[in-house]
Amino acid sequence: MPGNLMRYSGLITKTRAMGSNLLTEEELHQLTELATVDEVIGFLKETKGYGTVFREKDGVWHRGQAEAVIVNSLYQDFEKLYRFADEEQRTALHYVMFRYETDILKLCFQGLYQKKGTKRYIHVDPFFCKHACFPVERVKQASDLSDFVQALSGTPYEKVFGQATNAFGNVYADYAARLDIFYYTSVFKEIRQMKSSGLKEILQNICGTKIDWLNIMWIYRSKRFYHQTEAELTADTIPFTYLLKKEELHGLIAASDLEEMNRILEKTGYFKGKDAFVQMENEISYQKIIRTMHQRVSRKYPVSIAPVLKYLYEKEQEIDRLTTIIEGIRYQIPPAEIKDLILITI
Repeated sequence: MPGNLMRYSGLITKTRAMGSNLLTEEELHQLTELATVDEVIGFLKETKGYGTVFREKDGVWHRGQAEAVIVNSLYQDFEKLYRFADEEQRTALHYVMFRYETDILKLCFQGLYQKKGTKRYIHVDPFFCKHACFPVERVKQASDLSDFVQALSGTPYEKVFGQATNAFGNVYADYAARLDIFYYTSVFKEIRQMKSSGLKEILQNICGTKIDWLNIMWIYRSKRFYHQTEAELTADTIPFTYLLKKEELHGLIAASDLEEMNRILEKTGYFKGKDAFVQMENEISYQKIIRTMHQRVSRKYPVSIAPVLKYLYEKEQEIDRLTTIIEGIRYQIPPAEIKDLILITI
């Protein structure tokens, strides 16, 4: 512990300082009551967490630009933590950077199918352009699917998009899912090959829990809405488990209906002894599970990379909420409904 305290004290202190800049529930509540996107931008300019990034972009006037600036605040925070970290700490942060890369690719891929004349606001911090495993600017500027796929030639993502076609339909959802499977499969393989250590246990807990729950939620949705075959469902699940046993995952995939799936889930490590069953048709239960997991791991390993990963997760959730607020205001959704969407109690 003394060695860890010396190595992590600076990084954790910096993380806590960033965490103090997260918006409060009251501030989020106030944002939902605003009437225009301009008012949201004006409000955020006065906060510690977003004031600097918005003041650097005085010309922000469009919703898409505002969202890009908000996302960039996450990238800037990540860069500060990464530059402060030592080699071992950067190992964990590399996995986070890898996930941000896949998010950027999803945005670029989706942007190919926007209406002609619609400008894409995809801002990528220079730090990520420098460290990315693909030519970010070339991918951003791709004019069509052929350009996009060609830009990824020779990169780790080539095998994900190599068979992409122009028949969009469900292509975005399909390829977003493929990227998720590629990411979690790649990362979990690397984590399992690490030498036994506290860092390995932390990363297995965090990544493994996410894998289990992404699979559980996808299987649930498939059986409720999409009615995939067992073979299709197997292909769309991440081929690893953490607290779930392999036979439990296979049983969930093979379940004939939701009732049978629920019976299997009740016997797993996630549900034993619990009376309540989650509602998996939305993201609320998943986010609660992941938030609780981060809190638990951070309490168990207070002097480690765990609090840093917990902060980045909380920042990501805040950005999702802000994006929802901006979209809600843009489409004139009543404040009470926006509050429900971002889980704020009136």
